[in-house]
Amino acid sequence: MDWRLIPDDYHGAYTNMAIDEVLLQSKVPVLRFYRWRPPAISLGYFQRLEEEIDLEECKRQGIDYVRRITGGKAVLHDRELTYSFVISQELMPRSIIESYKVIGGAILIALENLGLKAEMSPAPLSKNRMYPKRSSFCFTAPSYYEIVVNGKKIVGSAQVRKRGRILQQGSILIDLDIGKMCSLFKAGVEVSQVQKRVTSLNNELGKEIEFEDLASALRRGFEKNFAIELIPDELTRKERILTQERAATKFSTREWNHLR
Repeated sequence: MDWRLIPDDYHGAYTNMAIDEVLLQSKVPVLRFYRWRPPAISLGYFQRLEEEIDLEECKRQGIDYVRRITGGKAVLHDRELTYSFVISQELMPRSIIESYKVIGGAILIALENLGLKAEMSPAPLSKNRMYPKRSSFCFTAPSYYEIVVNGKKIVGSAQVRKRGRILQQGSILIDLDIGKMCSLFKAGVEVSQVQKRVTSLNNELGKEIEFEDLASALRRGFEKNFAIELIPDELTRKERILTQERAATKFSTREWNHLR
């Protein structure tokens, strides 16, 4: 079976989330790479918007926000590559944790091909570390099969399962501004503490990595990990129409984004 590869580019927050939801209807597995313009915070489905995010600071800095259909914690999407991966549940382990491990294997291959000595933690990051009891954003929160470099988190992912399909969305940090990140959340940690837990490709490699180089490495990683071929594709006409509808009637609405 040929799998779809959608090498996308910049979109606004509402459009990005609408595309991913629409792709859940794809009859074959699909991998999409994309970026955000303007930068935006995506909020986990179960999070409470006004308790987690400083909306006035977001407005001041020109940062959009949107609620995801996947769980997890909030992510600032700025200097990164975001991926979304849709696949039938029949092709993956029944356990959510084990499916994270399988998908993480593809990302691990990609990062290693870029020259990083990345690792996949089989359990939450070291229990000896002191994490905040309540942290709003993803990159300070440990989880199973975390991909880390030098003990620091570099990838954040979240998943949802609907109608027999899996959607996993993830953020791979190319670069980051920790001060900016911390300023946007109400419940976080000090900049100095985040610096001990989070890193980026540019920081670890000591050079600037282009979006296209990371996308190419990820394509090869997924192809090798799943023993498949990814065929470059684009949204169908029906998918584009549905994307516009969902962006307008769901992801851009106050009812959705202020759901909790």
